[in-house]
Amino acid sequence: MNPFRVAQVVFRPSRPDLVVDARVRKLQVVRAWAGITVTLAVAAIYRATAPQELASERFGDAWINVLILTCVLPLIVGAFVVAARPPNRGAFARRLRYPLIAVAAMFGSMFTFVLAAVPDLEGARDAAGPVVMIPAGVVLFLWMLPFTVYGIVLSLTNVFRTADIHELIPPLVSVSASWVMAVVNLFDDSFKGVPQLLALALTLGAPVTVSALAYYELRRLRLLHGITLRNTLLR
Repeated sequence: MNPFRVAQVVFRPSRPDLVVDARVRKLQVVRAWAGITVTLAVAAIYRATAPQELASERFGDAWINVLILTCVLPLIVGAFVVAARPPNRGAFARRLRYPLIAVAAMFGSMFTFVLAAVPDLEGARDAAGPVVMIPAGVVLFLWMLPFTVYGIVLSLTNVFRTADIHELIPPLVSVSASWVMAVVNLFDDSFKGVPQLLALALTLGAPVTVSALAYYELRRLRLLHGITLRNTLLR
């Protein structure tokens, strides 16, 4: 019944032989919270200083980033699994269910808020009446809201639990997704109206930081645990 505990079970990697580096784990948490803070700060600045339509565009960019991540994730994971030689290929394929559960749980929880707010369903909500809607609202805000918010933080930290497939996948997915997002932001003029140097810093800050952290994580996996891309794929 505890939404935070359920979120930990759903979104946190739990493979028995998972290699956990305490220092890297701390950096992943810092990276996730730093990204959330910067995103909210930029959105708040736009909301306060930019025209209404421009501010709305910045808030809408968050959905674009989510869509990009969901596109990049299966591409990187799929390429990783296909590139591996047996018997590792089969082992990695069997572990796909864990990130799939995490992705499904995240989008399912967010969809409940869409159902609660979409104008097209207002008639259905009115027809249900207070006997149904009041308990549903209590469950939505007292259980589903903390589960979703905490799940977002855990998903960013653990890259949708992809470490359950292999420890190398989270840094690879993080780097790929961050650079794809940077390219999209560069070409769609997401930071129009912002000084050029600040726009460049906002565009490149995330992928450069994520790449540096991923390099550090991959280096520690190689030096401390003997895990490399070549021996993982049996190449």
